[in-house]
Amino acid sequence: MQGRVGGATGPDRLDALSAALLVVLGTSLGMVTFSSGKWGARPSTEDEFVYLFQAKALAAGHLSYPSPPLPEFFEAAHVLVVPRFAAKYLPGHAAVLALFEMAGAPWLGPCVLLGATAALLHLAARLAGLTRAAALGAAALLLGATNVFPFFASYLSQSTSLASVAAFFAAALAVERRPSGGRIAALFCCVVFAGLVRPFTGAAAAVAGAAVLLRLRKRVPLGALAWALPPLLAGALVFATVCKATTGSWTTPPWSLYARQYMPYDGPGIGPVRDLRAERGFPKHLAGLYDGFLETRRKHTWSHLPGEMVRRLRLIAVLPPAWAVIPFAIAGALWPPLWATSVFAAAFFAASLTFHVGGAIYHLELYPWIALAAAAGFEMAIRGALRLRRPLALAACAILAVPAGWTAMRAVTELKAVLTNAHRRPWTYARWEPAFEWLRQQHALVFIRYPKAWDGNVDLTYNEPDLAHADLVRAIDKGERDAELLPYFPDRPAFVLDPLTLRAEQIR
Repeated sequence: MQGRVGGATGPDRLDALSAALLVVLGTSLGMVTFSSGKWGARPSTEDEFVYLFQAKALAAGHLSYPSPPLPEFFEAAHVLVVPRFAAKYLPGHAAVLALFEMAGAPWLGPCVLLGATAALLHLAARLAGLTRAAALGAAALLLGATNVFPFFASYLSQSTSLASVAAFFAAALAVERRPSGGRIAALFCCVVFAGLVRPFTGAAAAVAGAAVLLRLRKRVPLGALAWALPPLLAGALVFATVCKATTGSWTTPPWSLYARQYMPYDGPGIGPVRDLRAERGFPKHLAGLYDGFLETRRKHTWSHLPGEMVRRLRLIAVLPPAWAVIPFAIAGALWPPLWATSVFAAAFFAASLTFHVGGAIYHLELYPWIALAAAAGFEMAIRGALRLRRPLALAACAILAVPAGWTAMRAVTELKAVLTNAHRRPWTYARWEPAFEWLRQQHALVFIRYPKAWDGNVDLTYNEPDLAHADLVRAIDKGERDAELLPYFPDRPAFVLDPLTLRAEQIR
């Protein structure tokens, strides 16, 4: 039997069985939510298209593809067209999707990650010394959070990022429980992978990982601590390789080059916007996206930061199924074994404040900490109540049952609504899909004639990474210049599509 931490034993075979069941339950929940709509598991945002683009490239064994001919015809949000055809993101999330893309079901990846994250939260709670009931409660807080788990029913990177956070928490708690070189190496593998998924997540994990090593330095041999280096060196090599393959430079990340080419003001920073000219500039149909980001960046000043911090804290507070969870999460943060997770949460929130876009989606990585801390808070409250005399203990438990019961009922109600509405969820791109399906059957080259004042958050120019073998090649209509592109695709019929009327005019 493993040693006791906080008065409870560590994981055992029953916990392994519970974790396996949580994987199945979470995966099933993700599958129902993701694929039950009329149009199935389709990408609904520009970021999702880009991650799928990247996953298909990785599944084919490529970090990038050659720049397309006349690249200005193929510009799309968050995609590089020069010097290579590639996504602007690091490949951590796309690598997970690629594994399922090779099996023909990329949508299944995020669903499996939901189950894996729930199982990892359960394991982390047990490693933190919480009882099995509290550990299952932490997993239930994820599976019942209807403003969190639906992001696993998408191709967005938050699914992989939350899973990497939960894995980091479990690894950090395992290292604290019984330090060894292998466990330290596993901890920093989690750090590196988190960074390859979302940089802020990796940065916060690195801070918390360094804090763990600092705490262990007096009771663990230097040789064991040195096991942190191989994963970090391997991560640096992967990062440099990705940079070279996408930007041509070993040290220029793809998102930095994309910002330089299209959005020089974008990226971490607080204060006045730098007056820099974009090297390429956004195509006209994405002007709304450009203007929206620029407006939020201009507002992100030091004088604006206190109010912005409060606003973001309020957004984070509504992530749980009910407000009643938050007081227990605050109390549970004081549970000693969870100190490293709290360091991660503080570092992640601080890093996120340097970015000008601050919606709830950009703070989801804090939810594993909220779920673990809330489970610890509930257990601390129950233990405190049981130390009282019996009548007082019964009264205290009854009082504690009110917020717990309310949270559970709220979660069940919202979960039912989410699963019911999943069948009715509209698909943003449904209007254009019949036209594009017909054009795919023609194996066509289509020029999309975007009208003025087009919604920059709806980009129709996303292509397969391998243009030569794509069923359909999409390009931006540039009037008389369209003829310049035709010789590069000699065997394809060419059309001009009006996205408002859906009329396709054949030009070859």
